[in-house]
Amino acid sequence: MVNIPDGFLTPRSIALVGVSTRTGPAVFNVIDQVLAGGFTGRIYPVNPRGGELRGLPVYRSVSEIPEVVDLAVISTPRTAVPEIVRECAARGVKAVIVITQGFADADEAGHRLQEELLQAVSGTGTRLVGPNTIGVVNLYDHLNTSFIEFTRQPADTATICQSGIFLLGSADFTCGIGLGVDIGNAADIDFNQTLAALGTDSRIRVLNLHMEGLADGRRFMEIARQVSREKPVLCLKTGRSEAGARAASSHSGSLAGEDHVFGAAFKQCGVIRVRDVEEMRYFNKTFLTYRSMPGRRLAVVTISGGAGIAAVDACGDYGLEAARFSAQTNDKLAAVFPGWMEVGNPADIWPAGMSRGYREVLELALDTILDDPQVDALLMISPAYVDPDADPRLDISAHVNRAAARHPDKPLALWIFGAYRRELTARMEAAGRVAVYPSPDRAVASLAVLYRYVHGIKNAPAALPADTGGINRELVGQILAAARRDGRTTLNEEALDVLRACGIPALPYTPAIDGAGAVRAAADFGYPVVMKIASPQISHKSDVGGVKVNLTGAAEVRAAYDDMLHTVKERMPQARINGVIIQPYRPGGTEVILGSKRDPSFGPVLVYGLGGIYTELFRDVSFRIAPITGEEAREMIRETKSYRLLSGFRGRPPADLDALAECLLRLGRLVAVQPQIREMDINPLLAGPDGAVAVDARITIDNHTGEETPEQK
Repeated sequence: MVNIPDGFLTPRSIALVGVSTRTGPAVFNVIDQVLAGGFTGRIYPVNPRGGELRGLPVYRSVSEIPEVVDLAVISTPRTAVPEIVRECAARGVKAVIVITQGFADADEAGHRLQEELLQAVSGTGTRLVGPNTIGVVNLYDHLNTSFIEFTRQPADTATICQSGIFLLGSADFTCGIGLGVDIGNAADIDFNQTLAALGTDSRIRVLNLHMEGLADGRRFMEIARQVSREKPVLCLKTGRSEAGARAASSHSGSLAGEDHVFGAAFKQCGVIRVRDVEEMRYFNKTFLTYRSMPGRRLAVVTISGGAGIAAVDACGDYGLEAARFSAQTNDKLAAVFPGWMEVGNPADIWPAGMSRGYREVLELALDTILDDPQVDALLMISPAYVDPDADPRLDISAHVNRAAARHPDKPLALWIFGAYRRELTARMEAAGRVAVYPSPDRAVASLAVLYRYVHGIKNAPAALPADTGGINRELVGQILAAARRDGRTTLNEEALDVLRACGIPALPYTPAIDGAGAVRAAADFGYPVVMKIASPQISHKSDVGGVKVNLTGAAEVRAAYDDMLHTVKERMPQARINGVIIQPYRPGGTEVILGSKRDPSFGPVLVYGLGGIYTELFRDVSFRIAPITGEEAREMIRETKSYRLLSGFRGRPPADLDALAECLLRLGRLVAVQPQIREMDINPLLAGPDGAVAVDARITIDNHTGEETPEQK
């Protein structure tokens, strides 16, 4: 993959094409913001009128500029943009930003114009950011191509977004910014190239994404896996709802995709998903303040028993534990606590502080608890009711920061409330050792994500190449090819043959086209048996009376055949019925569903959850992008409520979870190497103490052979 040219973020010269001849606060002129930001390179305004602007000569075209500039920023009417981009490419300009809107984010004419932009740079070495963007921000080098003034608050964070508000609002959303790229419609340069570029910048400590859609999801996962092991990658994915997805497509012309697929992809490649901009802000603050967290055991020091309990409750919500103090810690605290007060976590220091001095007791408690090897982090709860300037006795910032400096390996976080919390927060955070949060919920959630990153993402082993062995690809290809020759895109019974070809146990079956054939098949298997309708048009067989179980004799089989065909024809007269299939009756076990659906961005997506008739009712499912590892297969199982059933709920024997995980693993291999499989359901798969076996399955294929991508080979 070609990286983005240096000219985007570190240009020595800029052409501002289409710049207005008027300047001032209400004009929104790019040149005003470039100059206000302190850019020290050469600036070339371009406008057909010529003249002079802000003391600089105005050139009538890019071709008139006396040098080949590093960066061209275009803000002309949309119909003029393609020709200007062609002119830039012909002149040798390597980096072009198109601010103008009205391309793939708009009407059909806009889509055609965006295609013209891509044709203009194709094969030229010129790369393009946008259209529909405010461009780039590089506060390290005083560069800003936005036409809007914003608070330039430097921080070692980077942002890649599809809406300029995330650069303009960086002081609020990400605690400031160092580098930022608004990719807009991502016509040329997209998330993958910018993530690869900004992710390797050693100055950046936290990388933020605002994502509406993604074109090449698999490549994104590869890059994100590498970057997230070096620094936290946070993502606010919008377009989660159906209405939001439509708005995302309208806004940026991108493919929003199904939200649960993005969630699965982020989980697999180490991207931390944030729910809103406030969570994004506090997660950034956390990673900018703390470098490590040795474990999940949290201590709480508070001036309010109720507030301390709220903090402990939050631990359960976010996967942290309330620390149990050592005997030595309890003894030290008991020495200053009133005799009537029991020492514990949360530690309420208010009574002791009132009698012995609040700041002195606070610092002793912080040092004592942070010294405890059974404590990994500490949340302190304190009021700010009085102006610390008016009464210095309530300014605890120095005491807190001394304790934090003495324990740099353990996060010391604060929840401060009251009329003067802003003033006290500023003093607390000035040294960069502690972070202040607006609630115990935000504090604990932020510490939990720090723990998860340090122990689950940063030190994660490098991804191994997916093992796609154990599949009889020749046999699978023959089965799928036979269906295509017959003009069929749906496989029912043959899907079980495909499963067996990739090592997934499946119940045998015998087709029968009449009652006599059904009786012969049942006799061959031995009673009891199951009868199912055979029809490519019927997916949910039980809904139309197409399943009969526990048939124990020939008379039952013949009667079941006649009744089934009559019932199904009555309920689905348009369905083509090919008779029935007979299978051995396998009672017991927990019914689960394994499936796959091909996503346009990420490729095959695996689905696992509670199966049988309850699949659509409870929707208790988890997702991963295929292929998966054995550990990812086990994670999928643990994420669902079916895990409790499978683990031996209320005295039931536990299922063979290793066998179930192996089925998921093999299904992932199958759909990864067979791109013509569009959708697949194994429902139900029976998971029991003695293993797992597929009872029913269905495959939908493309009506063409398809070619394998490099990831699928």
